[in-house]
Amino acid sequence: MTNTKTFFAALIKSLKADCVCDIGSRDGDQALLFRHLRSTADVFAFEANPINYKAMVGNSNLMTERVQIFPYAITNVKGTAKFHVTDVDYSSPDSNKGTSSLLLSDEVRIRETVQVECRRIDEFILSHSPESRSIGLWIDVEGAEFAVLEGISEIKERVFAVHAESAEIPIRHGQRTLAELVALMRDFGFLLCASNIRPEARWGDVVFVNRAAIEALGFRFSICKLKGRLSFWFPVDRLAVFLKARFPAAYRTLRRVYLTVGT
Repeated sequence: MTNTKTFFAALIKSLKADCVCDIGSRDGDQALLFRHLRSTADVFAFEANPINYKAMVGNSNLMTERVQIFPYAITNVKGTAKFHVTDVDYSSPDSNKGTSSLLLSDEVRIRETVQVECRRIDEFILSHSPESRSIGLWIDVEGAEFAVLEGISEIKERVFAVHAESAEIPIRHGQRTLAELVALMRDFGFLLCASNIRPEARWGDVVFVNRAAIEALGFRFSICKLKGRLSFWFPVDRLAVFLKARFPAAYRTLRRVYLTVGT
């Protein structure tokens, strides 16, 4: 069991990422983390939910930190598709605003269905960041992750790591399983290197790493994995959420430590 976020962040720093994509961004928080980890990298955030996208465009922090924001659904084709916007209170900081998706779920109430633009991530990168050679992908697209990863075929040698939410048993209609995702990524030259999926939950986050990146890191790869495992047993993420809400000054201190020492 691994804190996949810490593991992925450690890889970003160790491999000196020159491009990081936050796919299914919701609010841009992850994109800001990637910017702080790699000040010179291209950081792209993709959010197809028009309500979330509008809020992100209005977020001055994202603009100041040079996070580039796009209203695209990243998938395996270029075109348009139906996107299902979850019915939650978007004005409340406590609402889960990140459950909208290209795929439907019986457990999620839909506010509206809209047409959105779709892009393949390989075509996008080759157009917007063609010089990038060390790319990290953070994917949280509520069940549509397989299609996103089908779209890396033209840049698979440049992608060093992928952090994705997945499930052993489909949660949404049309979702592909983790086993299918593992097979796809193996064909692309990636190994499943970390997971936080508990047996009773059967869904969670996983990290795939390019075999070439593992070889390039050498012993540093083991160090990255150790950081992820230690962070799992010390509840860094839960502590951060608590401090951010109750003690923001302490949260900022913890974040600085995380960015310098923890990764």
